[in-house]
Amino acid sequence: MKLEFNYYIKKILLLFLGIFFVGVSTPCYGFEHNEKISIKRNGQEVTFSTEIDYRYDGDNNFRRHYDVGVKVPLSFLGEGWSVGANFRMIYKKSRAGDWNLEKRPHGTIQKTFKSPELEWLPELKWTLRTRQEYRIRENGSYTTRNRIRYKIKSEEEYLKVKPFFGHEIFYDFDLKDFSKNRITLGIQLPEVKGTTPSIYYRFVTDLDDEPVHTLSSLVFKLGF
Repeated sequence: MKLEFNYYIKKILLLFLGIFFVGVSTPCYGFEHNEKISIKRNGQEVTFSTEIDYRYDGDNNFRRHYDVGVKVPLSFLGEGWSVGANFRMIYKKSRAGDWNLEKRPHGTIQKTFKSPELEWLPELKWTLRTRQEYRIRENGSYTTRNRIRYKIKSEEEYLKVKPFFGHEIFYDFDLKDFSKNRITLGIQLPEVKGTTPSIYYRFVTDLDDEPVHTLSSLVFKLGF
């Protein structure tokens, strides 16, 4: 068990270093790019997860986060229901170059199901999720936010990839209004030795900005 654990740790570090150097050596000025690693392990009726996320504007790493969590099924509600609890630490770079920390515990309720193949539509996997976030900033301020997301992924491969689409809306309880809208469109690549890579385009609209601010990102993700 120890040897297997060490093997996964080494593989994760090598992959992370790889995408890190690819990210910083590939300028995308005016276009944000994002390198992400997501790891999930199933226990007895429990799923443990961790995530590392680095975001760049060109070669400038302006944001990073680390997340750990646990998810358990809600069998009494039926198949596909689950509830999760996570803790996330987010570091954002200030204009002065300092890193500001935000601690973000959050809880989720999720439902997954599949729709059958139709005459012109493949079998689809649907994921519906609501997330409640508590945002604790370094200066002592505290806010809450709710996020509602749906994601649709094809269960049928096209040229050996599975396309997917997602949409998420953010509601800020302090503003008492919707604050952000996020759309993702991408592909899941074939699995390689237990690793599932995906690439997607992310378009974010900050609704609480005046004028409204938008941001495009290209995200590279490795899932284990």
